[in-house]
Amino acid sequence: MAANQTANFVVKAKDSASGPLGKIGTSMGKLRRVGFSAFKGIAAGAAVAGAALAGLAFTAVKSAADDERQTILLNAVLKQRGLLTEGLTKQIDKQIIAMGALGITDDQVRAGIEVGSRFFESRNMLLKANAVAADIAAVTGTDLAEVMTIIGKATQGQMKGLKALGIQVSKNANIEEILTAATAKYGGTAAEIANSTSGKFARSQVRFNETLEELGYRLLPTVNKVMDFLAKEALPAFEAIVRTVGPVLDDLITNYVGPLVRSFGELFAVFEEGDINLLIVALTPLKIFLEALKITVDAIVFGLRTLFAAQGNLGAAGTTSAGYSPYLANAVASGTFVPPMGGGATTNNIFIGTGKVDTVVTDSINRTGTFKRGR
Repeated sequence: MAANQTANFVVKAKDSASGPLGKIGTSMGKLRRVGFSAFKGIAAGAAVAGAALAGLAFTAVKSAADDERQTILLNAVLKQRGLLTEGLTKQIDKQIIAMGALGITDDQVRAGIEVGSRFFESRNMLLKANAVAADIAAVTGTDLAEVMTIIGKATQGQMKGLKALGIQVSKNANIEEILTAATAKYGGTAAEIANSTSGKFARSQVRFNETLEELGYRLLPTVNKVMDFLAKEALPAFEAIVRTVGPVLDDLITNYVGPLVRSFGELFAVFEEGDINLLIVALTPLKIFLEALKITVDAIVFGLRTLFAAQGNLGAAGTTSAGYSPYLANAVASGTFVPPMGGGATTNNIFIGTGKVDTVVTDSINRTGTFKRGR
């Protein structure tokens, strides 16, 4: 009695707890889903932030590398012409920021300096001419380097380009007179552009680019170390691997993959060009084998059903050929397989080879130890 009561108590306790436990489980499941969703959101956000930082770093390094290259090229020219000084380099950097308000890029500023260095030997005059040329370029939409060329040629007495810009000076005007006339015509409009909303935005964009380049310059030493490692160690090791693996891959492709592809091509050519009747004949033995195997399996299945029906497990036996598979039905019709002809629970006229179905199957089961007569 105590055992029954204990059993009843356990069952009732389980039943009573199942409801609250189910609710707790449901709540925990929801909490887990919410937590997992939050985790996925955080992970996705972190991945996006990481990708953005990586992209920013890459852009900064690339900008710094381009700026470094352009500076090296310009400095080489200025040095060759006897104009390069640290002070000039700083003034050029200031012009890059100032001219950003006019929509002029650092590349254009450096190009103007390079062209001006062909005409002016004074650093101060070079910077002043470049500044005036920037005003003209901003108002007219002409390239800064082209304007510097026009101003430089005007100092040599070639006034055609200057007249095309609407700047009137005497044929013998010096550089100061040319720059004064140019400023009088374009300086005011250029100042309005620089002080406009678009000008302020352009100046901010230039400063942003300069800050980005500064970040890139900070990263360049590390990038250079990585590039040195690639050039001195990683790439030679990779080249050695390629030299080692190359002949193996070449042998694999030449002596194995290539012949295999050609063999498949010949096989498809046979299918395409050959006689379909010959192909059917070639496949007939396989078809006969598979059909015979199917008939044998169907016969074994039928025999097992008949045997188990005789033991009272499946009910009355006696299935007509209409219930067989198509392969077994053909076998019955051709006499290859002889089904039971009468009703009842037992049949003795089913043969597999020379043995009765029930005898063959029973003997097989007895050998495995899974069935004994009389049970």
